Amino acid sequence: MEFGNPTDNLWPRKNRKVLQDTPIFKLVSHDVTPFGKYFTKPFYVLESKSWVNTIAITDKDEILLIRQYRHGLHEYCIEIPGGIVDEDGEDAPLISAKRELVEETGYTAPEWKFIGKVSGNPAIFNNYSYTFLALGATKTTKVDFDEAEDIEIVLVPKDRIIELIRNGTIHHSMMVAALSMYLIHEKF
Repeated sequence: MEFGNPTDNLWPRKNRKVLQDTPIFKLVSHDVTPFGKYFTKPFYVLESKSWVNTIAITDKDEILLIRQYRHGLHEYCIEIPGGIVDEDGEDAPLISAKRELVEETGYTAPEWKFIGKVSGNPAIFNNYSYTFLALGATKTTKVDFDEAEDIEIVLVPKDRIIELIRNGTIHHSMMVAALSMYLIHEKF
């Protein structure tokens, strides 16, 4: 089955306007003409830098999870380390993944593998979330939290990850997607 090129027959966009500019994203509007139609209507997009997530596995076959406060839900969430791609260039996602792992956990890893990317919500976001696997993760340095971060490290045996997703302990959609890609990667 062929799904076609994702950039074929794109709907024309014009008149980009920045409606709100924040440190995390820009809310923009475009006037869009749906393909094959004769009208134009505004569509709204959250422009954001790409994101990275790291599934760090220790030599004891534990996955390094973090517990951190999330402002949107106003609660603590169990996640994998990750953050925003701040660097530029082809290797930017990997460089950012390594940086975020160290900053948030103090762990480093000698072996890294790219396992996939997903779009968080392509209806309104313009970015991707890249997931990396860090093998042989060990604590090598102290953490370097951003000023508004308060992170607790939680090491969990690999074989508990499905249970934690199933029972809702891990519910952040980007984490579930990343861990699902990892589980598929491991199985196939």
